[in-house]
Amino acid sequence: MKIKILEKCFAGTGGNLMAGEEVDFADVIARKLIARGYAEEVKRRGRPPKADRSITTVKAPEIEEDGDSV
Repeated sequence: MKIKILEKCFAGTGGNLMAGEEVDFADVIARKLIARGYAEEVKRRGRPPKADRSITTVKAPEIEEDGDSV
């Protein structure tokens, strides 16, 4: 789980952590740091919506219809 450190603390597997760092920890350790007020979970950003690439109009050269057949 990715967390953001709010104040200086020590995590056994990560060592000394400074305020403002974003680190990735195991869920158990991350939840303990969050519960004790040392960290907060990083909000995941959603995927941006896909662009609409559909063709709405087709431009084609004009076809002449004279009635003349070859």
